Amino acid sequence: MSDYPIDIVVPWVDGDDPAWRAQRAMYRPEHGSDNNEARFREWDLFRYWFRGVEQYAPWVRTVHLITWGHLPPWLDTNHPKLHIVNHKDYIPEQYLPTFSSHPIENNVHRIPGLAEHFILFNDDVYLTQPTKPEDFFRGGVPVDTAVLGGVTISDSVSFMPYIALNNLALINERFSKREVLRRDFKKWFHPKYGKLALYNLYYLPGRNFPGVRSFHTCLAYRKSTLQQVWDACGEAMDRTCKNRFRSREDVSQYLFRYWRLAKGEFVPAKPNSVYLTIGEDDASVMEAALANPRYKVVCINDDPTSLSFEQEQKKLHAIFEKAYPTSCAFEKDADRKGDVQ
Repeated sequence: MSDYPIDIVVPWVDGDDPAWRAQRAMYRPEHGSDNNEARFREWDLFRYWFRGVEQYAPWVRTVHLITWGHLPPWLDTNHPKLHIVNHKDYIPEQYLPTFSSHPIENNVHRIPGLAEHFILFNDDVYLTQPTKPEDFFRGGVPVDTAVLGGVTISDSVSFMPYIALNNLALINERFSKREVLRRDFKKWFHPKYGKLALYNLYYLPGRNFPGVRSFHTCLAYRKSTLQQVWDACGEAMDRTCKNRFRSREDVSQYLFRYWRLAKGEFVPAKPNSVYLTIGEDDASVMEAALANPRYKVVCINDDPTSLSFEQEQKKLHAIFEKAYPTSCAFEKDADRKGDVQ
């Protein structure tokens, strides 16, 4: 157990909810906004996320479940570790309603009762092996992997490179890469990174950060870091949160991560996760990843790709039921006796 409480925050949306869809339809996305159905598609896998947390992170104090207002019918809302958080409970009124992950994630430090130390998940990021608090925080400091990278805009469809560049612009305005690497050389060239440290060597020349390698995993944060970024970059944060749909003009929660890396407020560690995509990676690859003791975290991402939803969903249910066969206390008793539909 940790000497300080550690919480989990996880946003979830039921993209099939008629009331939610009706509200979403009332707002027309601006040009350059992301309103793709894949961003909201419900695969009915969320119960396995809870099974992973109960089995592999029993030391977590509270799970803060962020929701528009709907909830999975199988969820036991009376679970003592569960805190249901509506958007209106913590997101400032001027940013609501929102259909973008960025206002939802960028304001999580405002959640009532949230611990200073928390882990931000997405509902497609699963724990697959036993974890301990030291996997995420050591001495109260977040664990992370500081690896430089490049940002490439290879097409006009993907939003991520534009958002990454927005994050980097704010970092480069306030930090010098040369000074950061000189001050925290041992953290950026840590032996635990293995071959990944070669990226830092390659991108060593130059004053500015060209990019930061992301690992599509859950991220450990301190509330105070989020507040620091809001205090320093309030205009960009406000502009982002006013966009009801994800936009190329946004900054994302990764700005908080870049910020703490640039300040040296992290403990170096080897990444312990893998990223897979529905419709691109074969079902056997996903099954092997969930059972692989090498990874403690697996992301099964849903990208806007052409696929047979029902066929892929059936495959995924079989894979996840094999990986997480035992119902957990976050599920209602009535459902715990039955099979997954």
